[in-house]
Amino acid sequence: MTGRLEQIEHFLLKNLGHAFFQVNPDLAYSANRILLGVGAEDTSLTTIWHRLDSFLFNTIYNTTSHTMLLIMDDHQTMRATEAFITDLADRLLALFYSDQPQSSELEAQLYDLSRNGSFSAMRELLARYNPAGIEREMIVRVLEENGQLQ
Repeated sequence: MTGRLEQIEHFLLKNLGHAFFQVNPDLAYSANRILLGVGAEDTSLTTIWHRLDSFLFNTIYNTTSHTMLLIMDDHQTMRATEAFITDLADRLLALFYSDQPQSSELEAQLYDLSRNGSFSAMRELLARYNPAGIEREMIVRVLEENGQLQ
């Protein structure tokens, strides 16, 4: 596995644990297939985010026999909540667009994604597009209030 696929696998292993990955050895490939839909037939980042979210929810739900309990690598049990899965999908999508060159199209997609609640898109906007004035203040405030400014 190289490049993005390796990043996806590492990210999912870290967040879902090796035990989960052993039951779902094609997880990184499946997530990557969803990410490859970005840009295809005008598919927006927001649409891909929702697809990733649904895919992760369904995979976790089915793998855990509907308990949503994950056994992490430190042997602790963690409940995969809706917020956790949405954030996981958001950060997974960020692996894709963080490597994309700066463009007005990407900026517009990130603004759309941020208006739909993507903290990763908000962080990316701050880092790469440096919004000014009230727009910047609002993004920083939302990230701070949600403990997402990192």
